Amino acid sequence: MRPSAFAALTGCLALSGAQAAFAITGTAALTADFKAVCAGAAPGSALAARCAVVLSSTNPDAIADAANMNDLEEIPGAGRGDAQDQWPSREEVSTLLTPKLAIFASVDHSHTFRSDDNIEAAFDADSTKFSVGLDWNPATRWQIGLTLNHGQADQQFRGSEGRADTDTTGAIALTSFDLTDHFVLDGYLGHEQGTQDILRGVGFINTPALVSETASPGLSQNLGVVALDASFPRGSLEWRGSLGLDVANTSINGYTESGGSGFDLIVPERSIQTERGRLELGLADTFSESWGVWQPELRAGLIHEFSNDERTIGVQFLDDTNGTVVDFNTGAPDRDWAQAGFSSTFTLPHGNSGFFTIGREFGHSDSTATTYAIGWRVEL
Repeated sequence: MRPSAFAALTGCLALSGAQAAFAITGTAALTADFKAVCAGAAPGSALAARCAVVLSSTNPDAIADAANMNDLEEIPGAGRGDAQDQWPSREEVSTLLTPKLAIFASVDHSHTFRSDDNIEAAFDADSTKFSVGLDWNPATRWQIGLTLNHGQADQQFRGSEGRADTDTTGAIALTSFDLTDHFVLDGYLGHEQGTQDILRGVGFINTPALVSETASPGLSQNLGVVALDASFPRGSLEWRGSLGLDVANTSINGYTESGGSGFDLIVPERSIQTERGRLELGLADTFSESWGVWQPELRAGLIHEFSNDERTIGVQFLDDTNGTVVDFNTGAPDRDWAQAGFSSTFTLPHGNSGFFTIGREFGHSDSTATTYAIGWRVEL
């Protein structure tokens, strides 16, 4: 639960029957609309019983406390466990010879920490993605590929029982074209879909018990990337750069919670669009050993978010026959941040190569993220 109703309401305007002129939290919105919601409570329903306790309380903060115990700030944050910008799930593994056909596999793991900004609840999240695929050089300068991916994300909200666990499966088509000896144009298009298991713990002013409200909405994501990559060898060293645009659209189906707390929610379908420009610079070195070739690389990048604006979410309570809509806001995006990473590629005899990479994000106002990845590639 939030530390207090007062803290959740600080900095937010909560006027009954009117929207705030600026971002409003779920707690502030429900506090403002609580009496309207209760006025529509179906007779004999759990909502009517909960409302009766709150409205008859002698505590002047009873409504604000009851609203605070609903943790509506978890709703805009649900799913942000995968919202951080990650290093690519398929790291390009360099080889000394151009393969006709190769199979590769990789595993990515990311950990995200988000602090509480009142608008969205604080959480810790871990996500893991497994990828397997084929790539092929059908003609000089061309490379195409296809990956199959399965991802899992576990998001735990701090200070409450709330969770949002996501399971997705999808495919990504890749292509690249060598424009010159120094420049490569590449990109991919993909689609993923799955489910999100959501748990929201609801508390009450007259009992320490919690009721778990649950739902399992479907979700889908379309994503695409286009990038211009550059490389300039200088002896054993190689300067690398990349200018790219990453676009993703994530849709979460509407859902109705089940749990019977009286505060069961109806949450509408949501769509989140991100458009991220990135500029990266890297420096790699090459070491030839008896067992093969080792190539470590340091890389840093700047990210700019062009989209993903603050949005309004309007929820209703299942037992409210008037269908009062409680509107509140999501957080505004960070427009600019940075990332840095270290990767190491190994090219071995008989067409085998592998890599590992560590990436870290910097400059977010409310979050940090670290990504680890490892992969292997075999020429067929």
